[in-house]
Amino acid sequence: MADTLESFAASRNSLITPTVGTGLVRALYSTYVSYLPPERFSYPVARHGDARGVFVEMLKTPDCGQFSYFTAHPGITRGEHYHHTKTEKFLVIKGSAHFGFRQIETGERHEIVTHGGDATIVETVPGWTHNITNVGNDELIVMLWANEIFDRENPDTIAMKVHA
Repeated sequence: MADTLESFAASRNSLITPTVGTGLVRALYSTYVSYLPPERFSYPVARHGDARGVFVEMLKTPDCGQFSYFTAHPGITRGEHYHHTKTEKFLVIKGSAHFGFRQIETGERHEIVTHGGDATIVETVPGWTHNITNVGNDELIVMLWANEIFDRENPDTIAMKVHA
């Protein structure tokens, strides 16, 4: 029980949230959070920025991947890679995005354009290289879920351009 309670506090640093949706652990988590003082209702997370925009990881789970968001300035392309097993779901929150796909074995291509407010999920598929380009005039903001936590020591992210 003590380890479970300690994992709640640790999750604010690791971003790995234990399974807190059912049963006793849900009740413990709700109780833990209810005892937080107001000055601990929020906490910072790492913000990784470069000339393309920012990338922020929000929540990681032991068995269901992670949630994050990124931004891209007008004309910027992000991605240009494929995965062996990782899948991702993207939701454009603000701006206009062009998603480019190419199947790495056959060369088949596919394109999708979506905009903030469309409420359209774009999913990446293993074996298809993909990129996302901001085709609008404003900042692009995209929320994403990946089915696995990014492992910097063993990344399932292989660089390969869509338009090779």
